[in-house]
Amino acid sequence: MAHKKVYILMTQYPGLDAKFLRWYSKYPYTHTSIGFEEDMDTFYTFVSKGFLVESITRYEKPDRPSFPCALYEVKVSEKVYNKLKEEVTTYKENKGDFKYSTLGLVFCFLRIPLKRKNRYFCSQFVAEVLHKCEAIKLNKKSTLYFPKDFLKHKELKLIFKGNHLGFVEKFVKKSDKK
Repeated sequence: MAHKKVYILMTQYPGLDAKFLRWYSKYPYTHTSIGFEEDMDTFYTFVSKGFLVESITRYEKPDRPSFPCALYEVKVSEKVYNKLKEEVTTYKENKGDFKYSTLGLVFCFLRIPLKRKNRYFCSQFVAEVLHKCEAIKLNKKSTLYFPKDFLKHKELKLIFKGNHLGFVEKFVKKSDKK
């Protein structure tokens, strides 16, 4: 059976909220997004403004410091891969219907699951999409997922650890040369 690859990108963006999350969680990565093997520069996530299609190369600016990141790979069947892409496309096409869940994140810190309609924080979104499409089985509710919780899944394989400039050089620039 042919396998496709889905990627979970963990990052540590600079900023006060990220510093607080790092301090609280004791984990160096504070942001999670999901991407697909065809385009290593495009990832999908939730930020304070809602659903976001993010490009890691947008951070390639001389005045911006480099930040740590790690890339994990999940091998899935073509059927699961297509379900994941369809699910993410639904969010993308209806992004105005979705909002960031600050309250959900606060409740996550308190270890109280809070599911609000069309509201997500980054790691909750990634966990829910992966679970709904049967890429991984969650070991707790998606509303209780922090970025570090993905590391408890044997399906995830670390394929890169470094900074975002190294990631771009290894994965994005390489694919541009094809």
